[in-house]
This record gives sequence, structure tokens and C-alpha cells, in this order.
Amino acid sequence: VGQTLYAACDLNGVDLGPSSSGPPQEKVRSTTWTEPLYGEGAASGFDHVLLQGGNEGVEIAEPAHDNEKKMIEEYWDADEIFPESRLASQVEINAKMDGMVVYVPDRIVDDIP
Repeated sequence: VGQTLYAACDLNGVDLGPSSSGPPQEKVRSTTWTEPLYGEGAASGFDHVLLQGGNEGVEIAEPAHDNEKKMIEEYWDADEIFPESRLASQVEINAKMDGMVVYVPDRIVDDIP
């Protein structure tokens, strides 16, 4: 809890490819206040995952920011993007995500010299 989905996958030996992480651009603190954090946000779209729909933890997770959506669209074809598409480095794990299923699509080739 409190770490990114990418970090949890990395700790458990799940290879998602290069992280697209930069510090978050902003954090939603309430319905009336979004704190600017001045991070870069997503820098690539390699760590694309699909989060299980209907999971309570996914429902309360912070929605994807514009930068994250842009990176997914730049790196993946339209037929590979779904409403559940997220970048693992941009999803912060919460306690209600316990038991959530994460689908990891085939990776983009990222190791060509």
C-alpha cells in the first residue's frame, strides 16, 4: 500500500519493461482540491497494464492524468487501449486493491540496440 503498481511488480519478479515514471504532476486530495506536485509524470508508455474493472480499489484510485493517457496513446495502437488501460508506474496501490487482477499485455520491443 502506498507504492506504485510498477514497484510491486518489480519486487515480485514481474517484468513490465522500462518504467515510465517521473514524479506525479499532481495529486487529488479532495473533490475541491488538487495539489500541484510539479513532477514530470509519465515519460513513456512501456509499462502499460489493464486493471480489473469492478474492483473497489480501482474505482477509488486516482484517475489517469492527461500525460499518462497521452503516453499510452503514443506507444500503443488504438486496438490495444481500453478504458482499464493504465501505466503501472502511475498507479498507487491502495488497501482495497487486495485481490485485484492485473493483465499485462505483450511488451513493446524495447531492447533493440
